[in-house]
Amino acid sequence: MHYSKCCSGLLRKTPGKECICLFPLQVCGKGFFLSEQNLCLPCNCKGHADYCDDITGVCKNCRDHSTGDFCEMCEDGYMLARSLDGHHNCRPCACPLSVPSNNFAVHCDRGGAILRCKCQEGYAGHFCERCAPGYYGNPMAIGNSCKRCDCNGNSDPNLIFNECHNVTGHCQHCWGNTGGANCERCASGFYGDAISAKNCRECDCESGHCDMHTGECLSEAAVNLCCDECIWHLIGDLRLSNKTLDQLKVGVLNISTGAAANDRLKYYNYTALRLTGNFDAIMCNLETLRLDCNICHPVSSRDLRESDANGFVQRAISAANVYNNIVKYIDDANITSLTTLNLSQRAEDAITGINAQLGYLVKQSDNVFKQSVSLRSEQIGMCLRVMHLLLTFPSFLIFVILFKFLFYSLSMYFIVENLNFLVPELLDKLKVVEEKKPVNNVTTNIIRIRELIAQARSVAKKVQVSMKFNGQSSVEVHPHSNLEELKTVTSISLFMRVDPDKDPIEDRFILYLGDRNGRKDYMGLAIKNDNLVYVYNLGDEDVEIPLGSKPVSQWPAVFNYIKVERLGRHGKVFLTIPSQSFTDEQKFIQKGEAPGSDSLFDIDPKDIVFFVGGVPPDVKLPPPLSLAPFVGCIELGSLNNDVISLYNFKETHKMDVVASTPCPRYKLAFSQSRIASYLFDGTGYALINNIERRSKFGVVTRFDIAVRTVANNGILFLMVNGDKYFLLELKNGFLRLMYDFGFSSGPQIFENNLPKLQINDARYHEVSVIYHQSKKVILLVDKSHVKSMENPKTTLPFSDIYIGGAPSSILKSRPELSAVEGLKGCVKGFQFQKKDFNLLEEPGTIGISSGCPEESFMSRKAYFTGESYLGSTAKISPFDNFEGGLNFRTLQPSGLLFYHSEGSDEFSISLENGAVVLNCRGTRVKSHKKQYSDGRTHFLVASVNNQKYSLLVDDKDKQEKKRPASATRSSSDTAVKTFYYGGSPSSSFKNFTGCISYAYVNRQDQDIEPEDFQRYTVKVQTSLQDCPVQESSLPLGLMELKGDDQEPSEVNIERCYLSSSPRALRRAFHYGGIANSRQHYTDLPDSFSERSHFSLSLKTHSSFGLIFYVSDVQEDNFMALFLAHGKLVYTFNVADQRVKIKSEEKYNDGAWHNVIFIRAGSMGRLIIDGLTVLEERAQGSNISWHVNSPIYVGGVPPGAAQRNVQRNSAYSFTGCLKNLQLNGQWLSSLAETFGVTPCFEGLSEAGTYFSEEGGYIVLDEMFDLGLRFELVMEVRPRVASGVLLHVRSAQGYFTMYIHRGEAVVLVNDGSREFSTKVSPKQGLCAGNWHRITVIRDANVVQLDVDSEVNHVVGPLNHNSTDTKKPVFIGGAPDVFLPERIATRKAYVGCMRSLTINNSQVSFSKAVLVSGAVSVGTCPAA
Repeated sequence: MHYSKCCSGLLRKTPGKECICLFPLQVCGKGFFLSEQNLCLPCNCKGHADYCDDITGVCKNCRDHSTGDFCEMCEDGYMLARSLDGHHNCRPCACPLSVPSNNFAVHCDRGGAILRCKCQEGYAGHFCERCAPGYYGNPMAIGNSCKRCDCNGNSDPNLIFNECHNVTGHCQHCWGNTGGANCERCASGFYGDAISAKNCRECDCESGHCDMHTGECLSEAAVNLCCDECIWHLIGDLRLSNKTLDQLKVGVLNISTGAAANDRLKYYNYTALRLTGNFDAIMCNLETLRLDCNICHPVSSRDLRESDANGFVQRAISAANVYNNIVKYIDDANITSLTTLNLSQRAEDAITGINAQLGYLVKQSDNVFKQSVSLRSEQIGMCLRVMHLLLTFPSFLIFVILFKFLFYSLSMYFIVENLNFLVPELLDKLKVVEEKKPVNNVTTNIIRIRELIAQARSVAKKVQVSMKFNGQSSVEVHPHSNLEELKTVTSISLFMRVDPDKDPIEDRFILYLGDRNGRKDYMGLAIKNDNLVYVYNLGDEDVEIPLGSKPVSQWPAVFNYIKVERLGRHGKVFLTIPSQSFTDEQKFIQKGEAPGSDSLFDIDPKDIVFFVGGVPPDVKLPPPLSLAPFVGCIELGSLNNDVISLYNFKETHKMDVVASTPCPRYKLAFSQSRIASYLFDGTGYALINNIERRSKFGVVTRFDIAVRTVANNGILFLMVNGDKYFLLELKNGFLRLMYDFGFSSGPQIFENNLPKLQINDARYHEVSVIYHQSKKVILLVDKSHVKSMENPKTTLPFSDIYIGGAPSSILKSRPELSAVEGLKGCVKGFQFQKKDFNLLEEPGTIGISSGCPEESFMSRKAYFTGESYLGSTAKISPFDNFEGGLNFRTLQPSGLLFYHSEGSDEFSISLENGAVVLNCRGTRVKSHKKQYSDGRTHFLVASVNNQKYSLLVDDKDKQEKKRPASATRSSSDTAVKTFYYGGSPSSSFKNFTGCISYAYVNRQDQDIEPEDFQRYTVKVQTSLQDCPVQESSLPLGLMELKGDDQEPSEVNIERCYLSSSPRALRRAFHYGGIANSRQHYTDLPDSFSERSHFSLSLKTHSSFGLIFYVSDVQEDNFMALFLAHGKLVYTFNVADQRVKIKSEEKYNDGAWHNVIFIRAGSMGRLIIDGLTVLEERAQGSNISWHVNSPIYVGGVPPGAAQRNVQRNSAYSFTGCLKNLQLNGQWLSSLAETFGVTPCFEGLSEAGTYFSEEGGYIVLDEMFDLGLRFELVMEVRPRVASGVLLHVRSAQGYFTMYIHRGEAVVLVNDGSREFSTKVSPKQGLCAGNWHRITVIRDANVVQLDVDSEVNHVVGPLNHNSTDTKKPVFIGGAPDVFLPERIATRKAYVGCMRSLTINNSQVSFSKAVLVSGAVSVGTCPAA
């Protein structure tokens, strides 16, 4: 429809006529507009307007909250969303909820998958989910909003941003002698008009209390009644403002004190003013660097490569592999710290513009980094000054700046140097951030950063490159080995090159290990009188062992191998000269021993230093080593068999690597190095990226690896791609194969104890895996076929392969991989499709080294279970001429350590009621002390000669007895005799439980050296790898490496002696015990609103209970699976209708049942055990149905689901679920856990189980653990250390924990900390139940463990008050625990029968059960 007309602007006036049209204009009807082609086209209003301008096409009267010329945008507070019919709709911003009443955004948009909200005044947070400073309320609760604080003008103006509590609105900083929730009345002890006159005055009363309005004096009882009434009002307000228990928990944990927030506010204000100036300074300095700085000339990567004739440099360059990761995680930390740190502190809200400013500054810093890429290596001096400037920046910003600056600006050599210089300061800053109580994802990034720093240090430890010393230089190295172990045995190996023709041999210092003042025990190496001399002192006098058989002046000018060893008081020095053109490899050895009886290297970890080449002026050397500094080249090899490098230094002194270029070393000069091999220490791994670059997967795909190890467990190789993986590992000494390429039947597993599969015998074994025709895996060992496994035909879905280990992020991503360990041993070669790979040259390789020292295959430690022992034979004479020593560590008071018998004559060393006893033919020598079963490492030396029997423990407890005249007969010295460690097959002594290490005996045909238990012919139930009471094994993968400055004991869980943790079923979880036991899963797929296919397996005895639930915020749309009378019910809504499917049979029989429930639009289907198929359908189609994450599994938060699920089924069921999948994919987005543990096999008993995944229980304040109480509990631990109970009050805290087999109570009443502990004779780790009773009466605390009692009388604090506070059971958030507590780990094990003041505590009624805690059920021991 159209017609023509004239219009203004398209006419002109003519004489006699009002106007004439220059040309006719075609006009379209309503709903159309005229295009440039003179065609009428429909209005393009996206369905949100009926009309548009007929000329321009601009839409009129956009509706549905749309706006813009073509209704293409949304009004403020709304965002675009695609509907089912493909149109764009405007939905309320989910800021924080997508309902009009709780949409508090001025504007929102979605960048990728992230929703961005611009909040209205009074709201804060990325999703406007909390109130801004100065406002209060709970925007997350429907119908609730943020209101301005109302403190009647009586709040502290200096604390305006924390004027009131951000949820309740209660004023927090009333001043002018006012009080009350709104500062509306005079404070206690004052009277007057707080609102109008503001004249609150102090009561003039003897009692100190008066009527708050009139000032009339009141009795104390009346005041108490008033206070009680106030408290009840406060409790009522709290209940109203926190609709559910979960909301209460969130409110309590997120709140911060006004004073702390104010301090942070002032700091940020100050920092914001400084940042711009500092960045200007950096830009200026960088420009100066770029143009003018020509200071240093660090060695380049090319120089380092040329210094190694064979290309095996484990370069400081490989630090780049680490720093790539660091930069990535630093970026993550920067983002999450800026966005989430303030959820706990709320300080960024105080300065509304700080986020924008910081964003600008980070952008500017990125520009700085790009400029710094062009810096030349000569610019190092100025770079260091800039880095010092950077260290003044705020913690959360320093992450990005410092590491990017390090990575882009410095050569690799100086990265390692300045890493050691700057990392301690960075770690201090990380600690500062952690102490600000950041929320989880910030803490996670900090942990990752710490791991990556440790990763970088590990790389530095393995840099096999020398340094050249000029007679003035020195290097201080991190002595990273176990310092406790150094006390008993110390060995250092190195490569050293001197050139007698260029530098005449003089007396010179080589190395020193001891204290900084040269006064205590020490060991060192020097050149004296043309001899290599090993020097050590154990407390009596200096021992010098010169190697006189080969003067230094006769050494060839190549790298020679040196090793010094000390075991107890016995020392050795070794020299190996490599083969030359006309000579074979030459070996020299010299032995010595310290006088007296001292055997331990007594060192203080705080004072120990390790210097090579020389020492700076402030370090004093002992007289035998006070010599001129070294001239020549040194490359460190190992310290106590751990690879160590000069490049892992603390600092260098006058070391100029330009003037003194590192000497090249021919790595194959020594016979043991001529086979190309790689050493794995259990923490590193090799990574081959894009393995098909060398050869392709084919009809036959083959992997070959040659392995030599004595380890029980370790990864050989691993491939991972999402949920798919392929693992070849060593498990309990046997090869094990496990893989899953997405098979519907789950993973394929091959494990068997066939002799062919046991390869941990210290010999090389060739292991081959062949994948044939994409459906068969063939395993070969030493070229012999062992096993073939069929699987559904699937192409190998991998591109990368890990060898010998993997990052913890990979291992922890899948339950099946979480328990695997890194390999300790050697790999001679790895081939893919018969193509060799040099693992050291792969860019992803971290923390492995070249070579395969024999020491790696010796077992110096053994763990005994009380049923085990080791036996061997040797030419020894225990009754006449004997010396033997060993380390031992145990928590058991009695056990046999060493045993030999000849007929009725017995020789033994044992532990009896905590004392060490030497028994020789009935003559007993007993230690003075009786506390050697304390879980610490102790060293003993026993000796027999013609005059006496001697026993020495820890160099301090020395006991002797004269040899009786009746014991003069001598046994045959030449006979080979049998002896045992840890027990024996015939002795009446109880076998030992614990660890024995670095044992030695004086064999008549062999030098004294540590016993190699691997070579023993008798091994009964003994582990030669794992020593849980001596040292916890490192977490898997290099990502978990401890830094050198971390505390040694708290990284790992110390396990008890009882059997290993209960066997958990794969992908199975146990729910129940509390009404709201559950897991939260996030990340619903986009297709979820149209279709979903869930599958799971269920095992339960419950008649009622919720299994699965998901809904929208209002719970209008929902889906649920629950039990009712033992029958399964699957239900969901279709608009106002409801689909409900109920099984005919009951499935609460305690057996596993497979359940599938499907929703496709309005159709629902329930399939049980593949046999029963039930289906229902509702009327209607194309009905909008949307739900929100999370998915609740096992139960729901309090109050949820009751609208849609019958009341008695709206609570958690009790039982197990496993293999939960959505649309054929495992649910992996687990966000929160409440009272859920792994599902364990075997019997169970009554109790509460705290699983090793971590968790705790919070009791409410009805339980009084104040100044006077009696508490009783029974525990059966599975770890030696863990927190049992914690209560924190305003004045102090009360904490009960176990640590290394002791029960400890730690109290602080506000004036001073005091504690008591009990070490029960039977220990806490034997697998039995233990009854613990604590009685407190003000400052007196009594601890009773199994009727063994101890007590402590602390200081009497007259200001202490009795207050009821929440009680944490089984652990507590780290920020709540005392700083000086010996363990911060959560308790792992069972607990039952907790009573407080004779009242039984029911965990099922606890305020909160957080994490992996199973209430009511405990795996049997």
